[in-house]
Amino acid sequence: MTPNVDERIASIVRALSEVILPHLPPEASLAQEQVHLCIGHLQILRAQIDQVPAFEREELDDAIAVGRELASTVTGGERTTGAVAAIETSVAASNGSDVRGERKAVLEAVDELVRAVSADGSPDGKASLMRVVLQHEGPRSLKDRKWFAPFGFDTV
Repeated sequence: MTPNVDERIASIVRALSEVILPHLPPEASLAQEQVHLCIGHLQILRAQIDQVPAFEREELDDAIAVGRELASTVTGGERTTGAVAAIETSVAASNGSDVRGERKAVLEAVDELVRAVSADGSPDGKASLMRVVLQHEGPRSLKDRKWFAPFGFDTV
């Protein structure tokens, strides 16, 4: 029988906890800390693995929403216009077939727009950029905080 992903992660946690960690010398505090960190992340992955596809799709949807709004409101010179076109292209290419890659492409295009607006964005374009990014990132940040809240990283 082939072990499922949860069983495989549990096996890694056991190996780290029961074999590797006990054999680290007391003076290897950094190594011990890193093993504990790895164990914690693996336990988080185990707890959230079934929700990851929906969470990542939501991240893509949020990236597309910010990209679309930026593309429709930000104006400026040649560099800004090119960056807006790159956002439109990455958003148009986002069909959900490669959620992680598409999210990365949209956010890289948004990042380039931020740099472009700094170089040759119109005053209205600069104001729109700040307004749109802050409007979208507040709720996205809250979603991210809630995602990790059960693990004590944040108190939402």
